[in-house]
Amino acid sequence: MPALPLLAVAPSSNLAEDSSFAQSGELLIAQSGCSRATMIEQFTTDTYQAFICQDGDGDYFYQGINRSNGDLINVYGVTFTDSGYYMATTYDDYGNEYTYMVGDALMVYENGEQIWYEPTY
Repeated sequence: MPALPLLAVAPSSNLAEDSSFAQSGELLIAQSGCSRATMIEQFTTDTYQAFICQDGDGDYFYQGINRSNGDLINVYGVTFTDSGYYMATTYDDYGNEYTYMVGDALMVYENGEQIWYEPTY
């Protein structure tokens, strides 16, 4: 299963406050969506949970969580496209541009080339 680039990773993640309540990885992931922020929208693929969140300052960010290993990414600067997708762009330390788009599918582009596509449900 390919892994998406982990950029702007949150420094810590409290996937579950009470591990006796959270018995499955899926439940752990569901509890972590938009931690300390307001969830605007949630998307699920076979591999990822994706959230559009709004922080206390009113800024929107994309949060993606790998459903199998819990890898987490947060990308600020979410915009809404004319095609109905949420879009957020970030850069790695080498200057590579990564664009995350989520709506009817989760798509990831590296330097303008699509590297991931998975339908949401």
